Amino acid sequence: EPRRRGGGGGGGAGRLASSRSLVALASGALALVGLFFVSTSTVNHLLYPSGRLQSQALEEDGQHAPSLHDVDDSVHNNSVLAKPEPEKKEEGQHAPSLHDVDAVHNSVLVKPEKAASHTSEAPVPPESGSRGHDRKEKEKSVFEQVKEEIERVTKLKDDADGLKSRAEDIGKKADGVTKDAQQSKEEASNKTEAAEADRSRAERLRRKAAEALAMAEQLDDRAADATASAQDLRDGAQKKMNLAADMRDEEEALEDKFADKLATAKGAEEKALNQVKSHRVCVDLPGVRLGTAEGAEPRAFAPVAVVAALRTAEACTAWCQEHEACRQSVFSASPAEEEEDDTGGGDSCELFGEASDEPKYFRKTFNSSYCGSLSEKQEMIDRVQSVFKMKPWVPPLRQCAWAGEDCSQSKCCANAPVPNWHFTEFKWYQCKPQANNFQGCALEPAPAGSDYTKLSNMVAREVPKAPEGVLLQGTSLFCFAVVCWDRPPKEGFWDSEAALANNIKKTGRSIMGCEGHAFFQGGALNGGGDASSINNIDSFIGAWEQVRNDGTYLKHDWTIKVDADAVFFPERLRAHIRDLRTPQGSRVYLRNIAFKFQFLGALEVFTKEALERYFEASDQCTKHVGHEGGEDYYMLACMDGIGVDHQTD
Repeated sequence: EPRRRGGGGGGGAGRLASSRSLVALASGALALVGLFFVSTSTVNHLLYPSGRLQSQALEEDGQHAPSLHDVDDSVHNNSVLAKPEPEKKEEGQHAPSLHDVDAVHNSVLVKPEKAASHTSEAPVPPESGSRGHDRKEKEKSVFEQVKEEIERVTKLKDDADGLKSRAEDIGKKADGVTKDAQQSKEEASNKTEAAEADRSRAERLRRKAAEALAMAEQLDDRAADATASAQDLRDGAQKKMNLAADMRDEEEALEDKFADKLATAKGAEEKALNQVKSHRVCVDLPGVRLGTAEGAEPRAFAPVAVVAALRTAEACTAWCQEHEACRQSVFSASPAEEEEDDTGGGDSCELFGEASDEPKYFRKTFNSSYCGSLSEKQEMIDRVQSVFKMKPWVPPLRQCAWAGEDCSQSKCCANAPVPNWHFTEFKWYQCKPQANNFQGCALEPAPAGSDYTKLSNMVAREVPKAPEGVLLQGTSLFCFAVVCWDRPPKEGFWDSEAALANNIKKTGRSIMGCEGHAFFQGGALNGGGDASSINNIDSFIGAWEQVRNDGTYLKHDWTIKVDADAVFFPERLRAHIRDLRTPQGSRVYLRNIAFKFQFLGALEVFTKEALERYFEASDQCTKHVGHEGGEDYYMLACMDGIGVDHQTD
């Protein structure tokens, strides 16, 4: 009951105590019943020691049976019948209690001594017949009462058995309750441990909270100090702002004065410059970059008050004219990709105190000027004429039509002649009228009287050597090799391209002797081919794109593609170039062999201007020139088709 009310383990202990009491009660009842049967036998023995009924014994011995008075005393003294028969339980009454069992026990065992004393007394003399009959009746009544007492005790025994069984059930339940109580105890222990851990954690948190609180107090103190300091800084800042405002007012006033004085200074400087300019004259050399006189260095001629924005050829020349000490100006407006080449490209204005009679480059992106006094004008004109006598003649770019395009304006065809396998006979593309008044390039037999043994486009031009005194193409070389680093040699007894290239690097020979050099990665071959022709056109188109992206070619006069297995001496090539006397600025490639199409890929030589034209129009070649065969024939057909001229070496 206490467990049902939330008493926890105490309820189990109470039930256990109750079950144990019931067991003890049942055990006492069983013992009492046993004692009762013993006491009944004892009563009979006390009344009749011989083991027979006393009346029978007396009759056999001729003696009379004990009197009723004797029986009454005996029964009374042994308390067998002293207790009245218990009243029958009414419905709802409780089972015999421990008090009832104790009463029975006392009634049987209380006075054994008196019973013994009574049985030892001398028998009473027999009485008359009527009295003997009454005595027998009385004895019979006594034994019936004893029998009833026995039944009553038997009933008590049955009740005791029931109590024992109930006690055993309660004991089993008590064991279950004990087990539950043990589990509850263990749970309580676990919860106690958890509670202890929580208390420890709470203690740690309390300590940390105390530390944090102390730190917060320190921070509060710091914040208070910082607030005070900030206020001081704000006050100081306000003072400085006030001072700055005063200074700005003073600055504005000074700026106004400065602007006035600067305007005055500019006016004075411009007046002075104009006065100088009025006494001087300049003569322009359009398309010319003059060289530098021996020992001369560019000079700044910096302005004093005016702003000199020297971003045009006219402004550059005018600034030189306005300074009496300036004798030569050179302006360059080259494209962005030429800003770092040795022609001095990029938007720049250089001023010199000495004049040079030697031109360095002829190109439309340059403009040079001679400046001097009015009396020196004719001298400067003579210098200009002398300089232009050195200008090389470069044929204008020719642009012909490709097959399928209108050739009515150009009157020429860009496609290369088509040879037979041995390059002994050719067919040329010729511009002819076609249907619907369309003039286009058609493949025709060679014109009458043409040389069938010579490969030449109808309009391919060979540039002649420049005459003496004309500016020549320089001899600065950019050389490169295209290497398939992972490709094995075609024959087992050959060295691979990678081995040859690494040997060039190691020995410093071949392209390493050029002013600029590079190795570019080769691509995969496109298509098949037999022993005499390898389809490597697309691979080398990619290699030329690498040259374009690298940009080094713009810093040199010539670009040379050298095979890794070619025996190449750069200095010997320079000697041949000097002998060719290529006019400076010419768009030229060199036809290098008197065999078949006169251009083999082991050593391909181009001027910088020829490559500039190729990179400008290479998409035309990709579209109109075939991609089957060797890259050298592709480059020959491409260069002729886009208007690049040639020289023969």
